[in-house]
Amino acid sequence: MAIKKPYFSLYEIALLSLCAALIVVLNTTFTLPLNIPGHTGIYWVVPVIIGVGIVKKPGAGTYIGFVSGILATLFGLNTLHFLNLFIYLAMGGMIDLVGLLFFYRLDHPAVGFIAGAAGNLAKMVVNYLLQTFLGIPAVFIIIGIGTASITHFIFGGLGGIVAALVLHRLLKAGVITRDET
Repeated sequence: MAIKKPYFSLYEIALLSLCAALIVVLNTTFTLPLNIPGHTGIYWVVPVIIGVGIVKKPGAGTYIGFVSGILATLFGLNTLHFLNLFIYLAMGGMIDLVGLLFFYRLDHPAVGFIAGAAGNLAKMVVNYLLQTFLGIPAVFIIIGIGTASITHFIFGGLGGIVAALVLHRLLKAGVITRDET
């Protein structure tokens, strides 16, 4: 009987899990008192984009989002508790989608900006949907969504540029290689 090869190798699972854990570590250690919605996207998206850019398989970002959502729930990072999983999954899934659309060229700053902005905006949309589901009046959410979407876009994009530059340097230095198969 033939042994079925797993979708992600052990190396890839370890790398993606470390990226997921890094998101939780960054969220607990870096607290920037900017009081601007979405400002954490400048460092949230970096591990996801780097992980997806290295592994280059559909589902890599979703896996990172899933694991980081579980870790965030276990450590009680946000007020949404177990619903955090959906927020992190949305961000990872959106970065997966952008990576797939751009053939995993996440080391390019423009693609990094798009991936970071899209991931951070997806996180915001799911967060607002969950808050509406939990009973917060939609009027308050609609009032706040305009400014929040702009700042989520900007900070997520900036984080994406940082991730693209780091990924590019890692590739150029030979620390990581791409399978061109």
